[in-house]
Amino acid sequence: MIPKIDDITGIPTLITSDFDEPILYTPARTEFSHPCSSLKIITAFTDCDRISTHMIKLSEGMKNSRLIKGLSVKIILGMTKSSLSQKKHEDICRMIRFLNTSKEMPKISCRYICQGSEVHSKVYIWTYLDEHVGVMPYIAFCGSLNYTMNAFYTRRESVSMCNSLEAYCYYKNLLPDTIDCFDPSVSEKLKNVINNTAENFVEPDNSEKDYLVYDKETPIDTLNVSLLRADGSDTGYGSGINWGIRKNGTKRDQNQAYIPYNHKDKKAGFFPDRENPNDENCPMFKVITKDFGSFHMRMAQQGNKALHSVESNAILGEWIRKRIGAPAGGYVTKQMLELYGKTYVTFRKYEDGTYLLDF
Repeated sequence: MIPKIDDITGIPTLITSDFDEPILYTPARTEFSHPCSSLKIITAFTDCDRISTHMIKLSEGMKNSRLIKGLSVKIILGMTKSSLSQKKHEDICRMIRFLNTSKEMPKISCRYICQGSEVHSKVYIWTYLDEHVGVMPYIAFCGSLNYTMNAFYTRRESVSMCNSLEAYCYYKNLLPDTIDCFDPSVSEKLKNVINNTAENFVEPDNSEKDYLVYDKETPIDTLNVSLLRADGSDTGYGSGINWGIRKNGTKRDQNQAYIPYNHKDKKAGFFPDRENPNDENCPMFKVITKDFGSFHMRMAQQGNKALHSVESNAILGEWIRKRIGAPAGGYVTKQMLELYGKTYVTFRKYEDGTYLLDF
């Protein structure tokens, strides 16, 4: 049976595979007469990997003008009692904070159902801003598809187009029963949820578990990469781990950092490189840390002489400063790294292209 196609967007009215493009990106394409600028998501479960990979691709679409600029994503997380541990709450807040402080990323928010019954719905509503009317719902989908990596890429799911106005009204009706993930009273209002230490959550955020799984396996390659200048004399000023700290007073997040990838550390083929020399960016790869969740990185700068975190340039800087006990945004010296016991980070590469990052 050939699925029915929406006349305006060209999106199938029933989708059973390849969910990303029609649900997460197509309605924001600039070629449409009313490109949508905001995606509202109601989901039973979510995870940081799904959030970050979505935001990165939206950002790339805005850069190349394929997608409308000024995009935003607003999430309602419904099954808080079944999925929200203290660690997952902290990981969600950390990832969203990094994304929202990066100028190139869409704006994103996440609200938790904190009163009334849990919400098991999965609804995606795209809206646009009409200069006369205000926010207008344009297209919506509902079905079994959670906003998680498992749902989008592993399980057999389905979503159908639904009435966008009814879906938008449902979203608005849920809002009074939610609380923003950054609200100071989250811990109190959800104290019986985020203090839950059970390991049998229906949809866990698996970064810590994944680290332990990979840690037991044998990597296909390992590489130590120095955090110091090429000559090993010290850390850089306005570069490397101190990239965000500038002598000229330029205002930046002082946690912004990159890992220098100097010639003496380089190993051909260890990190994914551009297949086409004309490509603007190297492919990104996923790294998992033991204590700071997972995020994405890529080689960058002329000659691939730096390793950046993709979601935000501040991720690496904050992680390393926390590890050595330095204040957020504080200047990091070689002596501080030596007192910690390491002046380098270690990447362990696995067959599926995942890396563990240790320091």
